[in-house]
Amino acid sequence: MVAVCLICGPLAVAQSLQPPVWAFPGAGPPKAPHAPGPIHLPGSDLTLPAQALSDRTRAVDWRPASHPVPPEIVVHSDAPNAGACGFCHLPDGRGRPENASVSGLPAGYIVDQVAAMRTGDRKAARPDWLPSAVMMNAAALAAPEDIAAAAAYFSARPFRTHVRVVEARRVRHPQEAGYLFRETSGPLEPLGLRIVEAPDSVERFELRDPDTRYTARVPPGSLVLGRRLVLTGDGGRTAACQTCHGARLTGGAQRNAPPLAGRFPGYLYRQLLAFRSGARAGAAAAPMRAVVTSLGDRDMIAAAAYAASLKP
Repeated sequence: MVAVCLICGPLAVAQSLQPPVWAFPGAGPPKAPHAPGPIHLPGSDLTLPAQALSDRTRAVDWRPASHPVPPEIVVHSDAPNAGACGFCHLPDGRGRPENASVSGLPAGYIVDQVAAMRTGDRKAARPDWLPSAVMMNAAALAAPEDIAAAAAYFSARPFRTHVRVVEARRVRHPQEAGYLFRETSGPLEPLGLRIVEAPDSVERFELRDPDTRYTARVPPGSLVLGRRLVLTGDGGRTAACQTCHGARLTGGAQRNAPPLAGRFPGYLYRQLLAFRSGARAGAAAAPMRAVVTSLGDRDMIAAAAYAASLKP
């Protein structure tokens, strides 16, 4: 376990501004290709062609009866290097660890964030990371009326968390795969200052099953420290998260304070990195940039872990 002071001075924060590599896992080594024939997900009545799993222009929708008919942009788009919203965020908006859970977000917030991406006020802490690059392209190419329609649709979908947060000192060696991690049968290694998110079923994750569940392992003490940051700003060291995002982090009255409870901790941590580095800028981002100025990596991991552990 890496020892880090809980109260980081300006020098300690400045030294950690470079985004850590672990927060942006890659595609990993090539996996065995699916057979060219149709594929099937247990529990679904549908069969799909294997190429659907890599075709960003159409969302993989295993359970179309579980949600209203989405706007066209959610299920289909021929925009180059972007694609359908529902391919990445899934047709009901619940998302996956490499992107945002957009279900249940205020429609105005979604529209504002896409607009910030178009103007350059919102960028990723690592813009070259493929999931971030795809989203930036989608924001640049989508028509305003399509963005508004998708925002209204996703906002109306109820959010249900699919991640379990567990504190751990050691983990099985995690392998980068699909822009998150999968735990191997290899030797145990120190978790250190990392969040390791992995699907409980790799097979279901690769099939883009919306009901895939995930486990996020975080450093010991993260939930206690995260609770202090959320409730008191760790004794006033920074602004308390609940001030804007609500007592249970289910969203504040302002559009710039979205719900955080139960969302993927890796995603939340990457957004804190973006605020701290200035990648997320502009007037709407100013309050958050002030919040993260005094936070070190351990603090941001803890805040993300605690928020993710809450039931929405």
